[in-house]
Amino acid sequence: MIIALAQLNPTVGDIDGNFRKIRSAISAAREQKCGLVIFPELALSGYMAEDLMQNAGFLDQMEKALDEIRMNSDGIAVIIGHPSRNSGHGKALRNCLSVFRNGKIVSEYQKRLLPNYDVFNENRYFEPGTQPLVLELDGVRFGLTICEDAWNTEFSNAPGLYRVDPVAESVAAGADVIVNIAASPFSYRKVAFRENMFSRMAAFYHRSLLYVNQAGGVDGTIFDGLSAAFDAKGRILARGTGFEEDLVVVDLEDTAVPEVGEVQSENSLIFNALICGIRDYIRKIGADQVHLGLSGGIDSALVAVLATYAVGPKNVTGIMLPSRYSSEGSVKDAEALAGNLGIHLMNIPIQKTVNEAFSALSKVAFNGIRGITEENLQARIRGLLLMGWSNNENSILLNTGNKSELAVGYATIYGDMCGALAVIGDVYKIKVFELSRWINREFNHVIPENILKKPPSAELRPDQKDSDTLPPYDVLDAILEAFVEGAMTTKEIVDGTGVDTKLVNKVIGMVLRTEFKRKQAAPILKVTDRAFATGFRFPISSGWKPGGRKN
Repeated sequence: MIIALAQLNPTVGDIDGNFRKIRSAISAAREQKCGLVIFPELALSGYMAEDLMQNAGFLDQMEKALDEIRMNSDGIAVIIGHPSRNSGHGKALRNCLSVFRNGKIVSEYQKRLLPNYDVFNENRYFEPGTQPLVLELDGVRFGLTICEDAWNTEFSNAPGLYRVDPVAESVAAGADVIVNIAASPFSYRKVAFRENMFSRMAAFYHRSLLYVNQAGGVDGTIFDGLSAAFDAKGRILARGTGFEEDLVVVDLEDTAVPEVGEVQSENSLIFNALICGIRDYIRKIGADQVHLGLSGGIDSALVAVLATYAVGPKNVTGIMLPSRYSSEGSVKDAEALAGNLGIHLMNIPIQKTVNEAFSALSKVAFNGIRGITEENLQARIRGLLLMGWSNNENSILLNTGNKSELAVGYATIYGDMCGALAVIGDVYKIKVFELSRWINREFNHVIPENILKKPPSAELRPDQKDSDTLPPYDVLDAILEAFVEGAMTTKEIVDGTGVDTKLVNKVIGMVLRTEFKRKQAAPILKVTDRAFATGFRFPISSGWKPGGRKN
């Protein structure tokens, strides 16, 4: 049987637009003589429509479109993921897939394992299914599963999280081919692991395996696509394009094994993921212009490059906002970067406005103005002007803060934290440098070398450097990654990094105290296993201390 894996980039809630994509993919698969076309999880509604799925009008519209998909199944079988009303006890909805053929519904399957961690919150909406489904089409028996259903095997990174293994049950029920339709969010460490997991699964069960994943960005969540087909020996037969729509056609009866190649490098994955995240966020909210504060530092330089590749140089404006503490070198570096990228560049000096704000506050500040207040005034005036530009020019402000800063509060709320999208809010500072150097190797040194060499600085006071307040970034990031993503104890972090206990506890304390800022941050493009807001959630008023109670 010739099968098409229809890797789509749906827009959440755009039933009509998603239906047109699905209908087009069915037509393309039919033209290529496919007997079956398989779509991702919740492809009709988009993953994840959240409380929109509780709206009766939305569900009515979706059911009408689903019926039209059924009527478009002449001469081909269609497997399509969608939410469905639950007619029995429990939650109001189920996460389903339907199988259509020749204008008729052949079968329906309800997702059995509902994740409720990281970006997932499926238990809020869905009632789990209870039975496996093995469906015969043209003499081939397909064991159908949905995303998490395939992640409770011995090959996953968290076996035993659930009481059942739907893949094993479908094989025991006679499946010849394992099918997994998914909306599997991207993290750069997950891509190779996931492909290896499916390869091992196929080889273990001596079954071909078809994996169909969503592509594209939804708010801060990015879906990498990379749908894949494996033979019964676990060899990869085909792989979908990363982060883009694709129609992958495979013939399960063809014994030839093509040369598919390895997945992209880590830096390439992150680069393309962030471009995808910016592009789809801007496109799906109906905008086209973006702007950012261009300081001459490494963070804004990286975001400027990503924005340029995401929406094109004519749609990007860099805005320099120098104060008296901005070095001449930083201004020149920003100008050189903008020239290399071909983006618009504006220069709006802020010192006069800072002086006026400082003078006004001085008249009412009973105890004088502290240094941190003056620093934050500069950042907030920059935020004010950047947001003013956004309103006046109908442009989307991209935030340029990195994960290290956001973790420990080295950022000014309502200042440099302003923006509609935190592009590198899930990228540690060390990774910012690494990714920027990779970009220079790949794209002809587009980032001026001086930006990569100079010590990081907020330039809010004379001769300021990040190292005045923070540990070296290699040390800081090691602690942060262990605590935020690894959820390690102080002792485990000390043992793993060699950093002294006092510094580890100090950093953890900074992370916890900064949660109130992060609760008010822009949506963050997720590229690691645990991003702030979606994967790392702490109460603002927590009284927990990393070192425990002192008697």
